Amino acid sequence: MIRRSTPAIVFATRSGGTTIDQDAFGGNPFATALIQLTGAEPIPLRQFPRRLRALTVRASQRHQVPQWTRWPEQLSWSFRLRPGSRQERRCALVLIVSEYAGAGLAPLVGAANDERRISAMLGANGFSVEQGVAPGRAALLGALASFSRLALEHDAAVVYCTGHGVERNGQVYLLPGDYPLKQGCSPATLRARAVAVDRIAAACCASKLNLVFFAGCRTLAAKMSANIGLSQPTAARVSSRRRG
Repeated sequence: MIRRSTPAIVFATRSGGTTIDQDAFGGNPFATALIQLTGAEPIPLRQFPRRLRALTVRASQRHQVPQWTRWPEQLSWSFRLRPGSRQERRCALVLIVSEYAGAGLAPLVGAANDERRISAMLGANGFSVEQGVAPGRAALLGALASFSRLALEHDAAVVYCTGHGVERNGQVYLLPGDYPLKQGCSPATLRARAVAVDRIAAACCASKLNLVFFAGCRTLAAKMSANIGLSQPTAARVSSRRRG
């Protein structure tokens, strides 16, 4: 029986924080930092989260401070394949929710741009990339189920996901495009109509390495509920729009 690596989750911002939808490169500063870091020289995994955090903090002008959970033991692994290194089996899922018209919210243009940017970055680093631009919850869950089966056949699996996010009782949720915002963000509604990041992480079940990058907000549920029906606020210094 193969013992599979526990997924590590990297969040684009701290607990309770929001993320920026559009920076100078047209997307989330977290995505911009990830692309920059993986395009450099091979970086051992043990150094990766701290360097990603430093780049994101700088790109977002300190608006976003990434956090992460349980870090893998494969500390010599790197995104960038070393010259002459053996090609391992790598797969990735880029899961994007950018349309929230049913909730009366403006589209997340930066999230849509990041789908293309992140997919290109992963492909350049040897990943077979699945793209899940799926607005509804059923489609999101279907994409995760399909990717889970694919990941079982690979050595390394990565999921990059973004959209509006909510945090409640320590659990972070991705809100699908058909999430009923008018019903609020109670624990029961989130469990039934949103998708927990832990559930997304469970789809990462490759044999050696599993990583999840969540680029959405971690806005407190009470704050999100209070802003139901409002258009997206004007973003801070580096952005035209925030997620949240």
